[in-house]
Amino acid sequence: MAGDLADIDLTPLTTALSKLAEDMARKMVQDALPDLVEKAIAAEKVLINETVQEMTRQALPDLLKPIVDQLAQDIIDKVAREIVPDHAEAAVKKEIERLTAEV
Repeated sequence: MAGDLADIDLTPLTTALSKLAEDMARKMVQDALPDLVEKAIAAEKVLINETVQEMTRQALPDLLKPIVDQLAQDIIDKVAREIVPDHAEAAVKKEIERLTAEV
């Protein structure tokens, strides 16, 4: 009986098992792949967000300084043109009134 088992051709069985194992592996990869890709993308999104935030923190002062400087200069110029003359005129009128009242 032992000799009979040695004569059995196991090729169809090993082929079927190989095919079954391959199909199972393919199914496992197909089932797991979307989750793996989603997790990888989520991790990359976090890394990208952190990188963009850090780059923004570093670049923002250099980007904003010229804008703030120009805005400050515009405000100072406007105050000098519109407010200072009115105050100066009022101060001069008051001083003239004071001086003429003394005479």
